[in-house]
Amino acid sequence: MPNEQPSTHPINERLEQSFRDADQAREELTESLANSVAANCDLLHHGLVGAKGLEVTTEMYRHLLGRLLRHSSGEVRNQTLAQFNESIEKFWPRAKSGKGFFTADDDH
Repeated sequence: MPNEQPSTHPINERLEQSFRDADQAREELTESLANSVAANCDLLHHGLVGAKGLEVTTEMYRHLLGRLLRHSSGEVRNQTLAQFNESIEKFWPRAKSGKGFFTADDDH
């Protein structure tokens, strides 16, 4: 009498579906968090400008950017530069040269 094993096919299908559902939920949560952070950043910016004025708010952003560009983590510096370059190109586009405004190798 051969040793029959119960079919694991339905279990595998349920596990795969569970992983797909978890991936979908993670994507939805990430999108929701990104939208929430963006909305809060807008509120924070307008609150700062309203309370302290554009000049003080701009100086605070300059200070923050300088701190991020001097961060001990190379990953933080590289991400900051990448986002800065993307923002510069969005608000002050220039001729396409293939390079961003700054690179990680530039001295700041």
